[in-house]
Amino acid sequence: MSKPDENLSKEALFEHFIVDYLPRAQVQYRLPLAFGIEDVWPELVALRRQRAIILPLHRLDGEAFWYVPTEKLLSSGDRVAAMARREAALQLPQYQALFEDGLIDEAYFSSLIEGAVTTREEAKALIKGGKNPRDHSQRMILNNYKALSLVLETLEEPMDEALLLRIVSILTQDTPEEVSSYRDAPVYVVSGRQEVVYTPPPADRVPAMMAELLLYLTREDVHPVIKACVAHIMLVTIHPFSDGNGRTARALSYRILLEAGYDFFRQFPISGLLAQKRPRYYKAISNTQQPQGGADLTYFMEYYTEMLARSVEALNRDVALFARAKGITDSLAQEGPLPRRLLEGVPWLLSDGKQSVTAEIWRGKWGTSFETARQDLLRLEKAGLLRLEVQGRKHIYRIVQQN
Repeated sequence: MSKPDENLSKEALFEHFIVDYLPRAQVQYRLPLAFGIEDVWPELVALRRQRAIILPLHRLDGEAFWYVPTEKLLSSGDRVAAMARREAALQLPQYQALFEDGLIDEAYFSSLIEGAVTTREEAKALIKGGKNPRDHSQRMILNNYKALSLVLETLEEPMDEALLLRIVSILTQDTPEEVSSYRDAPVYVVSGRQEVVYTPPPADRVPAMMAELLLYLTREDVHPVIKACVAHIMLVTIHPFSDGNGRTARALSYRILLEAGYDFFRQFPISGLLAQKRPRYYKAISNTQQPQGGADLTYFMEYYTEMLARSVEALNRDVALFARAKGITDSLAQEGPLPRRLLEGVPWLLSDGKQSVTAEIWRGKWGTSFETARQDLLRLEKAGLLRLEVQGRKHIYRIVQQN
């Protein structure tokens, strides 16, 4: 994000804020001193709307929601579509082990966004071990997993009100706020300071607004990435349920992408990046829900398409690292069966941006003798994974990076 040149004309200033698509509060402090926000903002919103795609979805006042297909939004969406064109490679058997926990991870991270307090390892043990949840966090994760499993099982069914209610019912099962229908009372979105930051539509308007949304989702002329974005932001904006709106929105978006054939999102948790950037996620939602924006969904759609594109790029990195690790272990295995420490140690060395390892670190990680650790690292040096550097009496093995 850049600040516009002080000498820009009003027309050039508007073009700047079409490219650098910011909400009112951020536009205000980027304006040259000669311009006031009260004069600029209404004209900027009007110009944005002239360039917008108008949606068949409406606010309480009857104004249609809309978004501007900005260069950033289109570029991010194209990066996701490009992955779909390359996806066949990911179906090869050698990559399946990389993705087997994708559904569990999506359930875990979606719950983490809502405040679940547990670890990824505990979530996997809970689901794979068939254990009963011991607290609210584990209940949320297990419910999320069951709801996402239903999403996968029903991809061939139409997304209608009945199926949406089945999803939210599973998400809120055995919780203090079980949901089986649209809400019949007001709800409020509050901040951590218990301040009301957003007031959703009255309960009596929810059925009609949801009917519009569900009808829109049946359209075949809308790109699935756009549809997933709109579904997500509209569901949290309408807030049709007394609980579970965020989890349902993420599940609905997830389903739309899978239904369209983007199976790689089954293998990589979209919610993982949302959880890592929670403040940005909530800010994108908040910016979209502010009344000054004039029913403009672009803020969230730019953000969400960027997160989808980043998920794809992270998946590409994981696939590349996985392929490299497998190539190294397959090469080593030609000399004879490999011990677990090497089978697991090669991917471990390539993960999390590691730069180097020593025999002492390897020994502590895998519980070997110092000599065994040294011999292991020498084998990995011979295989081309490591490069030995001697610094005095210290032997450091640098991980050879690939471009």
